[in-house]
Amino acid sequence: MRRWSIVQRLLGRWREPRAGLIVTSSLELGPGLYFLPDPGDGALRITADEIVLDGQGAILDGGGRGGIGIALRGRRHVVLRNLTIRGYAWALEAIDCEELLIENCDFSQNGASEGTFLDINRVEATAGGGIRFVRVDTSRVARTHAQQQDVGVDAISCRGLVIADCDLSYNTAWGIRLHGSSDCRLQRNRAHHVNRCGGTGCDAAGILLTCGSHRNLVAGNDLRWSGDGFFLGNQFSPPSNDNLIVGNDGSYSPNNAFEATFSRGNVFRRNRACFSNFGFWLGFSTDTVLEGNLITDNHVDGVHWEHGARGFLRNNLIARNGRYGVAFTLNPANRDFPDRCVSTSHELRDNHFISNGQCAVYLLHTTGTRLEGNRYCAECEPWRIDGASAENVLLDMPSSER
Repeated sequence: MRRWSIVQRLLGRWREPRAGLIVTSSLELGPGLYFLPDPGDGALRITADEIVLDGQGAILDGGGRGGIGIALRGRRHVVLRNLTIRGYAWALEAIDCEELLIENCDFSQNGASEGTFLDINRVEATAGGGIRFVRVDTSRVARTHAQQQDVGVDAISCRGLVIADCDLSYNTAWGIRLHGSSDCRLQRNRAHHVNRCGGTGCDAAGILLTCGSHRNLVAGNDLRWSGDGFFLGNQFSPPSNDNLIVGNDGSYSPNNAFEATFSRGNVFRRNRACFSNFGFWLGFSTDTVLEGNLITDNHVDGVHWEHGARGFLRNNLIARNGRYGVAFTLNPANRDFPDRCVSTSHELRDNHFISNGQCAVYLLHTTGTRLEGNRYCAECEPWRIDGASAENVLLDMPSSER
């Protein structure tokens, strides 16, 4: 009798999902393929806290009709695992939730678009994708696939997320977007080949930070072959400051391996920025740090920094870039941002420059910049100074003088 009661209790946890199912307690789905169009508020809705939904390998298919696969509103302590969700606008949408755990899921082949330039600052900027978090805090996404759609994970006004060990490649907008989301950790993810517009980018990126996303850690991610590998952009929105970007590979971008514009205090350490149009594009940023990066074989410049201030570059290898190793520039005719019409107070220390196309360091209308302890090998010129550049301190000696 006791054995039979255990069997009955286990069988009671198995459910065959149906469209509009409301989940109020922990549940294991029966394995299989289920065609479940969204009736209007989610094919499955989770309406309780402290539950575990284990898909057991079940596949929920929305039939390409849009809508939401699983919807959560105002929930906490919910675990989703072992589910495949496809054919919706968004596989999962969570709003005003906390302490969620999403693991070992496949949220691929949902909403997708192509051929249009992206608006990185719009909340509703894409056709859909894998996970959409809005005001979700202290939650984790791990070992989850979200591919072949617009976005892998879109996090809007979130705090304290961890997104780790996921495969978010082959999307057409962003592998991960943080939109006004701070204190998150994006670690060891694959978000390569994220591109659109025939491979030209149109502001697609492996990882995008925008609209006031601060103090995030972006570490150990594979962002190669994307529109931009890593893109931090904020021209007409609040800046994204004080982020640490370490140990990522953004190479083979048709645009920039790493871009960080209109921002302050971001730090890039031990990244690979190779075989792209530009290695780093840092326009209108201040107090940005580049340390120990590999910046080689880019078509134009290794580092291009227009209208910037107080940059610090140390111990980087900057080699075989097509034009300049590092370029600090200013366009006096650009008055769109009059408070940033400067190129000043940068420091380059202990970098190694090798065989860059025209020169290692280019200064245009740049002031108060210091070069010290850098090494130059097989450079046409160690530096070139143009325009109204003044008060720069050049303490390096070309290799022929050492």
